[in-house]
Amino acid sequence: MAQVPATTDALAGDFLKSFGKSLKDYAVRDYNQTSFLKSAMIAIADNKDLSDCLTTDAGKRSLFAALRYAATTGLSLNPQEGKAALIPYGGKIQYQVMKNGMIDLALESGKVEFITADYVKENDKFSIKKSVHGDEYTFEPALKDRGEILGYFAALKMKSGSTHVKWFTAEEIEKHRKAYSERSKMPEAAYGIKTVLKALLRSISISDELDNAIGADDFFEAEFKVHGISADDAAEKLKAEKEKKTIDKSDKESLL
Repeated sequence: MAQVPATTDALAGDFLKSFGKSLKDYAVRDYNQTSFLKSAMIAIADNKDLSDCLTTDAGKRSLFAALRYAATTGLSLNPQEGKAALIPYGGKIQYQVMKNGMIDLALESGKVEFITADYVKENDKFSIKKSVHGDEYTFEPALKDRGEILGYFAALKMKSGSTHVKWFTAEEIEKHRKAYSERSKMPEAAYGIKTVLKALLRSISISDELDNAIGADDFFEAEFKVHGISADDAAEKLKAEKEKKTIDKSDKESLL
């Protein structure tokens, strides 16, 4: 009797079950292992290109590497949540931290009162004012015929009262994309919003968890997309860096 081929859902389930426990070795923040793996399953089931990666050895290796990388932040991979994503490209998979994931980590710190990011179009009203008290901005989207995108902004207010605003022109975002993420399939507006938000959060030290997530995303762009290092090597390097930080922290505590 002929053997019935396993479905991609079954392949994904077996694949995740086989190495899921090892992912915590790469984590830099506490997260729910079961929920994380379920979100990975949803991401794979909802995307045929991701599912197809499980049919080749190279695809499986890239998925394993991407998930190890994703575990450094522990953010949900469910596409509906927009916190982090598995991105298929050429039969292989990349990992990206998304807008909602960065916002969640910022609010989770307990230090941020308000945070937002958006694009500004030609007929919108937008201004930024710099002062000794912090950054201020006004934004009034046009009710119709907004025109083309002029630029992107991100803003936040800390519970301490300080305010910060970051602005990038559309041309600056396009230049950044060509330098770091030319192969990215992320829509232009989404990419611009994520990039300006990440730049804002990178300029302010809010929490170790947020710094680690942004650093991981920056690292992946620089090492994998620019210098060609494999996602698997990137994950190993991040694990080594985490272990070094743990040792350094232990050494400092022993001196106290």
